[in-house]
Amino acid sequence: MHGLIREHLEEALQGAPGGQTSDEVARHLSGCEACRDEVSGMREQNRVLRSLRPEDPPEAAPGFYARVLERIEAQRGSSMWSAFLDPIFDRRVVATSLALSVLLGGFLAFSEARVAPPPASAEAIMEMQDRSPGLGQNRQRDRDTMLVALATYRE
Repeated sequence: MHGLIREHLEEALQGAPGGQTSDEVARHLSGCEACRDEVSGMREQNRVLRSLRPEDPPEAAPGFYARVLERIEAQRGSSMWSAFLDPIFDRRVVATSLALSVLLGGFLAFSEARVAPPPASAEAIMEMQDRSPGLGQNRQRDRDTMLVALATYRE
């Protein structure tokens, strides 16, 4: 089906007279056999469907539409925000918060502190050397100890 017929299909099926577009559609249908066959098939389907329509359509019982709307409202799912108003939700948030605080507190309490030792001052190194057992008994060992202490000294 060509674009012109596709755009104005309802007008072609209803056979709306007059207007520039209906003249263009009629010209196209007279020259294009494929579009003419398709539109005539659609018109035939329209006739069959209209023949199936009852002469006097049944009337809805009083209150029918109100019952349908009530049923729709009853089956409608609750919104996402209504979950926050539920008291069970409050309990779950409190329980989760408590469990999380216990876990984090336990982690902090039992984790090993990894703090770098403060840099030693020259006085602290000399004081440690004074308290070392056996200081002054072996001269070479004392020199090596002092060399290591001075080499590792940071300001």
